Amino acid sequence: MKLIKNTPKIWIKKFPWKKKSSNKYSRGRVLILGGQKHMIGATLLAAEACLRVGVGSVKIICTKETLPILSLKFPSVLKIEINNLAFLKTFLKKEKKTTSVALVGPGAGNNNKTMKFTEEILKQIKYVILDADSLNSFQFKAKKLLYYLDKNKLITPHTAEFHRLFPSIKKNLKNEEKVSKFLKICDSNILLKGNTTLIGSNEKFVKNTHSSNELAVIGSGDVLAGIIASLVGKNKMSIVDAASAAAWIHGDIAKKYGRGLISEDLIKGIPAALNRLKK
Repeated sequence: MKLIKNTPKIWIKKFPWKKKSSNKYSRGRVLILGGQKHMIGATLLAAEACLRVGVGSVKIICTKETLPILSLKFPSVLKIEINNLAFLKTFLKKEKKTTSVALVGPGAGNNNKTMKFTEEILKQIKYVILDADSLNSFQFKAKKLLYYLDKNKLITPHTAEFHRLFPSIKKNLKNEEKVSKFLKICDSNILLKGNTTLIGSNEKFVKNTHSSNELAVIGSGDVLAGIIASLVGKNKMSIVDAASAAAWIHGDIAKKYGRGLISEDLIKGIPAALNRLKK
């Protein structure tokens, strides 16, 4: 498959700009699985990125511990306290009537509970972006994860996470070959993070070099995942186009900012990046 250079030309016509007729319901909702009190910052970064890019609302699955912190730190985000799998199953059956996009990983925690919750979300929600601990929790259990992946799902590992999931794929291969091998075993989508980011599906293979070394900072991936989730859904972009657009916007903010970037700066840079893109 031909490797395409990532530029706005390949996805800009599909970009889901807000319209005069838009409202919070027409813009959709993203469900985010949070959970860990000591990693709540990751959940907040992803949620704010979602809202700033243009989704109508975000609902965070939280715990008894994290609910009061989220309420204080981010009042405009919806929250639902879910502490066990049975409650999650019941909640998702009702939620999927209004929510078709979920982001799992930022702040979720690398544990068996995250794996079980991720499985259930993959079963019941159409579009799912998997990042960070949602991937790490499937270490040594990649077959179980692959069972649930399809053309509406996206995994977003960096190279270390990729090899923890797929140890049989040799580390000395070029990243393009690694992505190709993943796509041979799974008809889904992948964004392999790095200074050069690769976005692949069985329909399109995109290379993003519109980036900056300054993105090598904690929380950067959480912001990227939030941007992707905001762009996906009914009457929005396909998973692979959303991932391509998000990688470009993410890199554009970093390039404009320059040295000393932290992830909170990426959030602040979203409005200006969208204005540049619109023009």
